[in-house]
Amino acid sequence: MNQNSTNSRRLFLQQLGVVGAGLVGLPYLTTGCNSQSKSSKQVSMPVNNLVKDIGVQIYSVRNELNQDLEGTISAIANLGYSCIEAYDLGLDGKFFGQYTPEDFNAIVTDTGMYIASVHTGYFTHEQADIFINAALAMNTKHIVIPYLDEGMRGDYGAVAENLNRVGELSTSAGLRFGYHNHDFEFLLTSDERVPMEILINETDADKVSFQADLYWVRKAGIDPLEFVQKYPGRFMSYHVKDANSSLDQTTVGEGIIPFPEIFALNETSGVDYLFVEDERTETPIQNIRAALSYLNTL
Repeated sequence: MNQNSTNSRRLFLQQLGVVGAGLVGLPYLTTGCNSQSKSSKQVSMPVNNLVKDIGVQIYSVRNELNQDLEGTISAIANLGYSCIEAYDLGLDGKFFGQYTPEDFNAIVTDTGMYIASVHTGYFTHEQADIFINAALAMNTKHIVIPYLDEGMRGDYGAVAENLNRVGELSTSAGLRFGYHNHDFEFLLTSDERVPMEILINETDADKVSFQADLYWVRKAGIDPLEFVQKYPGRFMSYHVKDANSSLDQTTVGEGIIPFPEIFALNETSGVDYLFVEDERTETPIQNIRAALSYLNTL
């Protein structure tokens, strides 16, 4: 690593509040956050007043959906959620390879909820009409690319360029388009750059937003509060999931992520929605029920 790239990365990490003795040279970032600390700052108003709605990413109940899709969607509505974030909208324009956007939307709206956002696979600007048309058919306002396969992580500049082109098409259609992070976007590339920095800095803020997965940000060793503070206006939504002191997932509100402090920034962060997500497969309905109960106390 040359001195210029070291200094550049050090500056980026300093701005995110993670630089300490010996941290810059690590391939996986570690954080200076106190993992035992609890939030003390209060949200200025109920969190429901700072976002359009609180929903759930239905990947949280993926096994249950496979067994009984309509019953599971109904169960989510009965918990008190207003909306969902859907996933697995494919290039065939169908959910789970079988439901048209109109059919899937009918299942959701029959419960009194709506589809606020949708996760797709990675797609190019040439394929964007498939997903834009699906979103419009469901009156869904957010489209999110949730993941990059390993083979696509060699040129984040090209990814950013594609995001800009898709974002332009989405914005023209009245939609918000964005990218969802995991932890690998904070690992150095072969040319010693931070991928997340590339994606944010090389995309047009008017066309491309980001869905900050607060758990994966923290798992990467980044303080999620510092991350959100660094990029005001760039976030469309959060994946709200929590980490314990070992950085494994835990029930929202029982871990170390400072949700009240993060949500207090919602008026400037750009966030429209909070989407609860819990990737654990044990007791998923109980997990997302507990998460909503916690969020309703803020």
